[in-house]
Amino acid sequence: MNKFVKLLSVACLFAVAVPGASLAEEQQEASDDGVRNCINASRIRSTKVIDDRNILFYMRGKTIYHNVLPRRCPGLRREGRFSYRITTGNLCHHDLIRVLYSSGIGLDEGVGCGLGYFREVTEEDAEGIIEGLPRDTEVKPLPPAEPEDVTEESEQP
Repeated sequence: MNKFVKLLSVACLFAVAVPGASLAEEQQEASDDGVRNCINASRIRSTKVIDDRNILFYMRGKTIYHNVLPRRCPGLRREGRFSYRITTGNLCHHDLIRVLYSSGIGLDEGVGCGLGYFREVTEEDAEGIIEGLPRDTEVKPLPPAEPEDVTEESEQP
């Protein structure tokens, strides 16, 4: 009977652990347009602050994510660095970042700013974001040509 209870306990623990793992994987899955709720924080190689609302996350494996904060984060561009705290191993769109300010004895954290969703971008897109070029610019058709005067030529047999 004691072995049965232990086996049942292990089975229950496994059943609880598996849905949690699949939830984490589900949160990291990208939608059809490459937007993710979360990214795995341990895979972040580096970040680049573009301005007070835009951050690029460079991941191991050469994937790049662009995060547009829902609101301006004062001092983010000027300081160019931030901190975050995670509890699940993932950095998600609802998490807060804090601008890190230099003080006489080290770094101080500023107010919290919410992250937006993570959109996967190409290296070319990332370069355009860094250079300040508009992303996903809508291609507009050329205006129609001006009509020309057409004279009828006589038909020759």
